[in-house]
Amino acid sequence: MKGKISKGVLVGLLGVSLAIPMQAYAYQEPTSYVHMKTPNMTVYSAYGATINASEKGDIFSIKANIVNNRQPLEVEIFKNGQDGVLKQVAKKGVLEPVAYRDLNDRVIATIHNNAELKFDNSPPNYFRDIGRSSYSSYITTLSNRGIVQGKTADNFGVNDSLTRAQVSALLTRAFSFQQVQTKQFKDIDAKKSWYGGYVGALHSLGIINGKTPTIFDPNGKITRQQAILMLGRTLDAVDFVQEEEFVILPYQDSYYLQGEALRHTETLYAIGALDINTNLLPNQFITRGEFAKMLAVTLSAAGRL
Repeated sequence: MKGKISKGVLVGLLGVSLAIPMQAYAYQEPTSYVHMKTPNMTVYSAYGATINASEKGDIFSIKANIVNNRQPLEVEIFKNGQDGVLKQVAKKGVLEPVAYRDLNDRVIATIHNNAELKFDNSPPNYFRDIGRSSYSSYITTLSNRGIVQGKTADNFGVNDSLTRAQVSALLTRAFSFQQVQTKQFKDIDAKKSWYGGYVGALHSLGIINGKTPTIFDPNGKITRQQAILMLGRTLDAVDFVQEEEFVILPYQDSYYLQGEALRHTETLYAIGALDINTNLLPNQFITRGEFAKMLAVTLSAAGRL
């Protein structure tokens, strides 16, 4: 379940095509995992899970006795003529994103919950405001996977800011984490809020904290440094291991970064997730376009895109 990626591998990754597999993820069937096979699917667990996998029509169903945000399953599905985007079937037949990488003849999905998966051929979204944006390819990739949505049907809002609740939802959906309700924060209504389960999932993994032990501030805007911390912690949570290399940050204002902030900034810079500018401007609010790039490259580094 661990991923390794070098900076060079990521150059031009999403601008070319997801149909071209990264050499770092040339598929080799694990031999030590507990697994179950169906005609077109194999499910792997590194945690000794008892797995029940089945195919019915175009639905791939996976159930296991150990599935949570710390013990995911890997699902290998051979396409055998099927195309489109792999998604998971949620309640009432609604299709939700699932984290996976495409290896041409098969896909490798990572799930953190019992799931039903299928290939979806819904038409892609076209956002009028991203045509000249340097983030266009990342936004399009995430939109096609169902991970991000526009502010409207044809407007992404590439230069708009993001809230703490929105980023919690994006990360949880992108990595297919299982939602976890939280009762710790007084400003989150567990029954009525649309984001409570997303916040709970990330909080349980140590990816996001409250502004205080009891206040989350869901509508607070996310800064660039906060986004870096959350993405770096997410890589830690999914056991990402970076190839050792000496990183020199190009930002003139990075001299004060220390500890966790410095480590995660170096990691995201090394994998190509950060823009190269004169200054990092860590306290500046991050835009939807910039976060789309950071999220897409982070997903790729973790082997989930």
